[in-house]
Amino acid sequence: MKKFELEEQELKVLETLFKHGAMSPGQVSAETWLLPNETLTVLNTLSSEGLILMREDTQSPDGKLVVITTQAREIVQMRTRLQKRSGL
Repeated sequence: MKKFELEEQELKVLETLFKHGAMSPGQVSAETWLLPNETLTVLNTLSSEGLILMREDTQSPDGKLVVITTQAREIVQMRTRLQKRSGL
């Protein structure tokens, strides 16, 4: 697995998608308390790294749907296990 250096906002978005499943960018923004422009920047970065997929969705309020990839899911799960071990 490729090693990623993720920033706090990126981890927050991945953990939110891991917990809640597919969401619109607006829902991600609301759930993470990031400003909409910050959210889009983070989503574009994560998409370019292959950690999320953004696709057109006519049912979404934003016209897009964001989903976490298997690779990102593994990163979040590994991070959770490490936090539990270290007592964080």
